[in-house]
Amino acid sequence: MSAFYINFILFYIIFQNCVCEKYIVVNEPVSWFQALINCKNAGMELASVNSEEESKALDKFLKDNGYTYGYWLAGTNLGDGSYYWATTGRKVIYTNWLSGQPDNAKTEYNKREGENCIQLGMPTYSPKPNGWNDYGCKGTLPYICQKDELCYSDENII
Repeated sequence: MSAFYINFILFYIIFQNCVCEKYIVVNEPVSWFQALINCKNAGMELASVNSEEESKALDKFLKDNGYTYGYWLAGTNLGDGSYYWATTGRKVIYTNWLSGQPDNAKTEYNKREGENCIQLGMPTYSPKPNGWNDYGCKGTLPYICQKDELCYSDENII
């Protein structure tokens, strides 16, 4: 194995352990599409949740700061019917659906177009912010932007 390859793997492992997510909650209700644009214009991305660890961290952030409403996340199934994170193009692997979700409900509120975007929390169904619901993308909700930042601590130093 070459020294370059070993150094690259070492850098990758160190880098993987040094990234922190910074969240910003925007309480202005907008459509999922507008939330995606607003986060991008702010130099951030609409939030995605890729693991139970990230889900717990986001839930703690929301609870610690008194946020209790439903919020847009970056997930959608508007492509081939499978859920993807619109900000990365990656397929949604980790999920945290509330009971009975996703249900793609076709109701009056979404003009029978169905529900194709991921909402974190569903206050009319569950009082806790954690847990996902599919919701009509044209509906308006507050949203969460995130930005990955490098974290510096003693445990990241070799």
